Amino acid sequence: MKKLMLSVVTVLSLTIGFAQNENEITWFGLDFSKAKMVGSVGFTDPSQIQSYYLDQWNSVIVAEADKYNIAKYYKRPTVKNNLDVAKARNSKVAASTLVTDNTYTLSEADAQSVVKSYKGKGTGTGLLFVVESFSKTAEQATVYVILFDIASGKVNSIKKQTGKASGFGFRNYWLGAITNIMKKGL
Repeated sequence: MKKLMLSVVTVLSLTIGFAQNENEITWFGLDFSKAKMVGSVGFTDPSQIQSYYLDQWNSVIVAEADKYNIAKYYKRPTVKNNLDVAKARNSKVAASTLVTDNTYTLSEADAQSVVKSYKGKGTGTGLLFVVESFSKTAEQATVYVILFDIASGKVNSIKKQTGKASGFGFRNYWLGAITNIMKKGL
């Protein structure tokens, strides 16, 4: 009887642990590797955007997790953060081509291709925002919200969403747009 109880407890523990991992999500951040900042009047210092803000926007989302409540918005009890890949990719964005006055669209296939860089960077489900644009002319951000299996890189869900920019100061103005996108969930 003791062996049977021990076996049952072991199986239940493994099942509960697996279920918790299934509900966990890893936030990989905002990937700007294919993004454009639309409207040069609103993006006057592309070098500073590339060298400071691309990293800063990601850092603030993690540092102020209560405000940017990924667990709540994406209905997951546990959120891990792994910004390493996004930071590396964002650091390679060319400041000289980041800003445009033309309209810009990123295809869904191009957004999905970004996920390949995050494949194998853990286990479970990953959440990534592939930024299409921050548009000063439209006063909104457009991103592809992507849920994917981290181990295989298989995209489970992808949705293009927009969020109205709001907030005081350059950093917070665009984080306001990201918050508005997060509040939409999937």
